[in-house]
Amino acid sequence: MKRRVEACVFSLAAGIGLLAAGMGNADDIPFFVSRDVPDYRALMTVREADRPTNTHLRSVLHHHGWTRVEEQLDHGTGISYGGFFDNVLLSTWKARDGEDFTSISLTKVAPLRSGIRVKNTNEAGTAIHPAGEACNWWEVVDKSELEGTYGPFSYSCLSRDGIEVATKQLIKRKEPYGDTQLVKLKRTSVAESEVRPPKRLFDPAFWLKPLRNYPNRPANLPDFEARMIGDRSEKRVLRHYPWRFEEERSKDGRTVFSVWNMLDDQRLTVGYSKNERHFEAHRSSIDFRPSSNLIDVEVGPTDLKKSDRYLGESCAWFETTHLADAGRSECLTPDGVALKVEFSSWLGPDENYTAVEIKRRPVEIKEMIPPSELTDPSSWGFTVSD
Repeated sequence: MKRRVEACVFSLAAGIGLLAAGMGNADDIPFFVSRDVPDYRALMTVREADRPTNTHLRSVLHHHGWTRVEEQLDHGTGISYGGFFDNVLLSTWKARDGEDFTSISLTKVAPLRSGIRVKNTNEAGTAIHPAGEACNWWEVVDKSELEGTYGPFSYSCLSRDGIEVATKQLIKRKEPYGDTQLVKLKRTSVAESEVRPPKRLFDPAFWLKPLRNYPNRPANLPDFEARMIGDRSEKRVLRHYPWRFEEERSKDGRTVFSVWNMLDDQRLTVGYSKNERHFEAHRSSIDFRPSSNLIDVEVGPTDLKKSDRYLGESCAWFETTHLADAGRSECLTPDGVALKVEFSSWLGPDENYTAVEIKRRPVEIKEMIPPSELTDPSSWGFTVSD
């Protein structure tokens, strides 16, 4: 029997756990070994591992330990803001000229080391002089336990006053895997405002603003609130068409708040654990948004041809997500409420959730917004610009 259910476009990563993030990667923000690096403006060329014959430009601004890195690519613009010694990195993306930001990824990791030992480094000899700047190579190791045989191994070449003027990555310590090279460097004052991210990037309302006018809620998709108990965590689930919200609290202290749009590619996730915080959001580029409103949406997950009963309600099993390394199956009531959810993944242990309480009630959008202290720029260490 064919039935209508809601699409689950939420990334499984939030259900599996926050990924560990090492900071100071030369691909994102410059690597430093000292806080006494002067303000500067640099222009560099970038050659990527998967495009060895092509290069593009990267501009770097540095002011008192904070950097802004921008790269212009054929399909858009990437901009990163970060504080190396604060272990915080914010990366954004604009899909095309004139369009506002379409994605953000923000991570903050508790420092594993202090001072100049924020990362393990080893001098690796003297380099050539890119753009006339003498520099010494340093091997960059995020965590010694991650150092293996194949790599890639990252190297950063620093000038006498600590400015990164070249980077390279090697496989097996000898095979090239991408590099950057200085084109122009100017040691000059950089205004604080030039290395500060825009305030709107931290505003959930900016990311969750409706992309279009949505059709009326289908009668068989009522608002609801549910509480689910899992093997290692507990979930609170809300639905207000076309929005879906999940709050997951794990026994190990990890907490994740996720809200996503069931009709459009639009989502926001904020989470934290003992040593890490993560905030990511995405919304479709104008080029990929529907040109007209949908009157109705048929979603066709795989019907697993079996049924169950929980909390006195009947449900049918569907495979709602199937990826190469992860899957999600749900036992859904006729009005699309999950009474049982099963996750499977090669990236981590499986997880099963069972509903212990369901309330079909009106839900307001404001109930789906993560706590403000988790998205406050100052809590991440950033001062923002307008």
